[in-house]
Amino acid sequence: MALTTTWYLQGVTPTVISDTDIIAFSDGTFGNTVTVGAYNGGTHVKTALGVDKSSANTPNNVKYVASGTGDWGDGTESLSLMTTAEASLKITVAYDTNITVTDITMFGFDGTTPATAPVGMDIYLAEQGDSTWTNADGSASALDIDDSDTPATSHNFYVAISCSPSSVGEKTANDIRFSFSYQ
Repeated sequence: MALTTTWYLQGVTPTVISDTDIIAFSDGTFGNTVTVGAYNGGTHVKTALGVDKSSANTPNNVKYVASGTGDWGDGTESLSLMTTAEASLKITVAYDTNITVTDITMFGFDGTTPATAPVGMDIYLAEQGDSTWTNADGSASALDIDDSDTPATSHNFYVAISCSPSSVGEKTANDIRFSFSYQ
């Protein structure tokens, strides 16, 4: 029996984010940088070879606007109005037999030490249904995700992700962690 955790960048059709892929943020066009102090206008899945794996997907992008608002393509809206289909990420935890998933957190970090914030950027996360963003820079400021305590073989979690660079240059060393307990 194997536990699986699968990440998807949602869009017209979902793009699986594999272990070697990178969630790439842009100004709206793949490969274009996000201006320092601005927020992403595009979210993509970039392969280890630098290819836009999500190009045929019309990937969802949810842009941080303010604490309680975001823009997912049709102007600034209250974050609490974002539907599961509009969230950037869908994360599926599955097992061969019924399980529950609890103690769920998600945060960005420097790629080495979970307590250390990402280098040169701020990560904002919100679970679908949240009314405010969480500045999830390091494990101490993680987004708490609602437990899925109804036994099932598959559990889906929907998260908006947005970023703002605080310095120029690629931020490929940073990472995102999604952790949980299951029983």
